[in-house]
Order: sequence, then structure tokens, then C-alpha cells
Amino acid sequence: MESLFWGFRTLDSFQLTAPILLNLFVCFAFFQSDRILLLIRYLSNIALDRRDSFRPLERGARPSGLVIIPSLLRDKDDLNAITTTVHSCATNEYPSELVIIASVDGVTEHPKLRADLDAWLKQQAFPENVHVYVTGTPTRLGKMMAVEAGVSFMKELVASGAHVRIPEIYFSIDGDGTLGPHALELLAARLTTPHPITGNLRRVVSGKICIRPDLVWSGWRAFFTVKGQIYMQVAREFIVSNVARYNWKPSPKIGIPGALYCTWTDLLVQAPHFMGFMQTLRIGDWLKWWIGHAPPKFSESSAPALPEALTGASDDTCIAFIASLASWRGGRLSFDAPRTPLHALGRFFFQYFIERSHDYEPEARVFTFTPSTIKGLFVQRVRWNSSRVECGGRFWRAFWYHWEIGLPVSAHIGLLLNTVFNVGLYYVVLPYYALGSSRAALGFLLGYSAQTIAYSLYTLMALALERDRRRYWRVLLCLPLASLHCIVINCAGCVVGVTKDVFLFGNTTKFAPEWTLMKGRCERIALMFRARRFLALSLRSLLRGDVPLGTFWLGWTETPWTPSGFEGWTTGKKARSIVWGSPSGDAAYLVSPAVPRAAPQFVKPLVVATETEITNKTGARARVSSLPPRRKMVEAESPPSHRAA
Repeated sequence: MESLFWGFRTLDSFQLTAPILLNLFVCFAFFQSDRILLLIRYLSNIALDRRDSFRPLERGARPSGLVIIPSLLRDKDDLNAITTTVHSCATNEYPSELVIIASVDGVTEHPKLRADLDAWLKQQAFPENVHVYVTGTPTRLGKMMAVEAGVSFMKELVASGAHVRIPEIYFSIDGDGTLGPHALELLAARLTTPHPITGNLRRVVSGKICIRPDLVWSGWRAFFTVKGQIYMQVAREFIVSNVARYNWKPSPKIGIPGALYCTWTDLLVQAPHFMGFMQTLRIGDWLKWWIGHAPPKFSESSAPALPEALTGASDDTCIAFIASLASWRGGRLSFDAPRTPLHALGRFFFQYFIERSHDYEPEARVFTFTPSTIKGLFVQRVRWNSSRVECGGRFWRAFWYHWEIGLPVSAHIGLLLNTVFNVGLYYVVLPYYALGSSRAALGFLLGYSAQTIAYSLYTLMALALERDRRRYWRVLLCLPLASLHCIVINCAGCVVGVTKDVFLFGNTTKFAPEWTLMKGRCERIALMFRARRFLALSLRSLLRGDVPLGTFWLGWTETPWTPSGFEGWTTGKKARSIVWGSPSGDAAYLVSPAVPRAAPQFVKPLVVATETEITNKTGARARVSSLPPRRKMVEAESPPSHRAA
């Protein structure tokens, strides 16, 4: 280390800057070259007078659509957000049958607000092809469990004859979004467009995420407030990050925005079953696969669904991963693994260079909000920037076979870990030792200036590609603080989140309840937690001698001798003592260690099965699922007997 710092003090400027410039060139070519290509395409379209080919179609010309809007319902703000989003979807002029299900996470916890939501819905007049329902989970279970409740409710509607079949396309939108013109039809058009080389349909299509224009600019007085700067910085950030959704980088896109995307409903229905199937994969099967044995097939699996495993800090990323590992076979989506490692390698190159799973519709807009305080935004970014690590942990068994998603995710996680160390190295250690304490501030200022220049260039390129630039050009005014925003919010958030999840005790969030996380059999790396558990069990073994040896000594899940690592994340209660606590249950855990003990009694989401149909004054119908005093609760259907081969 001393020789490294000595080199920084003694080498001349060319020897110092040449490798840095080379590194910048390689990074730009690998991570930012898509901006140049997109700008060239944009200018060529102008020169050749190429116009957008999208045209709204007549009634019934698009596939039927299902919109599930998961949301909490805790106060009037949540109620207003749900009603705004429902109205936006219902009036988006989708030409075919559209089923909208507002699925409340904890629908029975605030009956007054639920009654207000039903009353609002009864007063609405929607187009005849639009059907609106309200359902949800009885208690709070998490965002994807609310989505699963919506899927189960849709199945009940089909079983009861209210609808002929489940709609073909699924639209995901957050409970605080407002759609731009024809956003749903634009997504459907992109999803059903055949690939120019293979002819396959797209698997998942992202929309464009935008901060509401009225929040971006509210005058000079608001501009000089913390809230005004946050709105403007996040708006600029979204404009720039939307460019990456074109998926033109050398490295493929592996995430989608939960605020707005579109995929096939079959993928959403099969997702919980695939999460359950992954629990059956064993290292022995993978080793046999390398010597010619066939891998376990999802299409032949009878493993029970595990929707809880989709819930966490990055539920939309789970859907993105499943879309990436799916493939078209015989006109249907297949989730089976490649037959051999050679097939896996071929699929990797095929999806890397020819048919990427993620597509993008830049004119399908959703206008959303962002936390308006530094603390709220930081907490959000801690969750966002570190979620890829924990989500990768949910799919690690699938990565054995599906290299087309396993290799990019592994590389991305490696870059995240690299960021954790580089932030401290480049912003603290090297400026101090290379320039001395008296000139460290100058080094930081030079680095900050270079980063600001790069951000200015990226922002100008992104605005050139943005058709709505007239409403967003003022984000250029926030560029002097853009690098500070990146350092304080994004980089620091990444460092904090990844450090907690990988090296400490797990990144404690309340985004998903602890009981759902435990039931989903998810874990965190949390090296410090596992070391503490090992030491505590060692002490208990010395003092009491009642702990058998097992891998759970370095584990995360609950056992008769240890609490789950998730215990207390939602309730705030202190976990029971490992050293002095009484054992719970018996040693049956050692036979099936994957089954958590602290989860709620129900495994699948329970949904309201009764329905009241209201005819409004215009004749258009709004449908509301009712909650009578003794409501009938129905479990979600068992997995279908036939899956795509």
C-alpha cells in the first residue's frame, strides 16, 4: 500500500493520467456507448423524416389486458393515490377488454377507507370494455402478495363465469402513478411486435418513468428549497436512466421499473410456481447436468407455489429475472432449463447478442412521485441500490442453469461490491495520499468538476432523445449539485445498503413484512449476523449442551434454537435469546430446514370471493368486491396441471 501511495506522489502527470483515461474510455465504451448510437439514430430519423408508426387501433384489435394495482390503504393520501391511478388506467383508451383490479395490501385493516374506496368506485362511469374491481390481502403481506391476491381474484372471476378467461397481457403500475396518453396500448403494441430476426414476441416491455412536471418546476422560490432540489434531481436522474432502458448497451438490461411495465399474464401466473420449483433444485442435479443428465424440468414439477418468495425489496426485479430466463417454444413461454451446458452457453450468446428479453417503449409514460425529504429519498435508494444482491440470492439456484441471466447479474453484483470500496478509495483515500492533506480538497474539487461535466453531457444527450423536453429542460439548472446528489444519495445509499446486506446484519426495511419474508424462505448474506449466531450457539453448547451440529450454526432461518434473521424487522421486537432462550419445537427442523416456523398460518393469499355489481347512471358498469360481515375467504388456485413445455 505504501508503494502505491509513493507512486502517486512521484510519477509524472502523463504516467498518472494515461491509465485513468484508458479506464474512462473502456467504461464509456461498455456502459455509455448506447447514448452515441441512440443519438445517431435520432438524428438519422430527423434527416430521413421517419415518424412514429404507432396508431391507436379499433375496438378489440389488441390483446385483452389485466391491470393489478397493489397499494397500501393507510390514510387519505393512499386513497387519493389509488383512485387517481384507477381512473388513469380506466380512461387510457385501451381498445380491448381491460380488467383493473385494485389490490389493497391489508384490505380489512382500515374499513372506513375501504368503504370510501367502494363509494368512490360506485360513482364512476367507465367505458364498457373496462371492468374495475377491488380486492386484497386480509392483512399486510407485501406488494407482490397483493398482486398474487389480484391474480387469485381474477381466477375466481373466471371460475364464476364473470369473465371468459384470464386476460392475455399483464400491466404493472404502482399505486401512485398517472399514465400518459395511450400508455397501455403503446406497451401492448411493443410487446406483440415480432422480433425482426427471430420472429418471437417480446417477453417484457418497460415504460418511461417520469416525475410529474408540476413537481419539477414550481418557480424560483421552490427551486432553492430542499424539496424543489430533490424533485429536480430525481427528474434529471429518471430522464438519464430511461436511456438505458433501450437495452442497447454491450451489457444487457436485467431490471425493469415497477412503476410501469408490461408482460404476458402467463409469466405472472407461473412466477410463484417457479419460485417454489427453485426450492427443489439441488447441487447434485446440477453436477449430473454437467455429465449429460437432463436438468430438472419446471414443466414436469409438482412443487407448490411460493408467492412469498417474490416479495422483498425488489419484486419487480424478480419478474425481470423470470422474463430473462424464459424462452419461446412452440409459441408459448417455457421456463425449463437448457438441456446441456453447451445449450446454456448457446442461449447465453443468443440472448446477449440477438434476442434480448427486455424491451422499451419510450412513449408509454407514467408520471409518479418521489420522496420529498433527504431521509425518505436516502432510505429509498438504500433499498433500491442494494436490492439486486438479495434478489440474486433468491435466484441463485436458477443461475446454475440459466447463464443468460446468471452471468449478467453476477457481474452487476460484482460492480456493486466494487462501488462500495471505490467510493471510499477515490473520494477519501487517494486524494489525501496523492495530493496531501492540504491539497485533498483540490483533488476532490477536480474530481467533482469532471463528474459534473460528464453528467452535463449525459443529460444533454438524454434531453435530445426526450420528446417532452420542453417540460423538463429546466433540469439542466440542477447540474451543479447533481454530483453531490449522486455521492450523498446514490453512492452512499449503495454503500450503506450493500454493507448491511453483505457484511453486517441485513438491510432492515419495512417494505415487506417479516412474516412474509420468512415464509418465502429468503435469506441475506449478512456475514456478521451468521458469525454472531455461530458464537452464540457455541456458547450455548458449552453452557447447556443441547445444540446438535448442523449447517444452521451459520444459517439465517429460524430453528428450535435460533430466531430467524428477519425477526423484528417489522414489529421492532427483540429476537429471543439464543444462549438463554428455551428451544421451540423439536429437532424436526433438521429434516426439512427450509420450512420457517414464524410465518402466518396461511401460505397462499386469501382473497374476497363475493362480488356486487353496480350499474351506474350511464349504463357502464363498475364492479366492486364486497366485504360482508362474514366474508367467504378462498385460497388461490393450485398450480395448473399443464405448463409450457
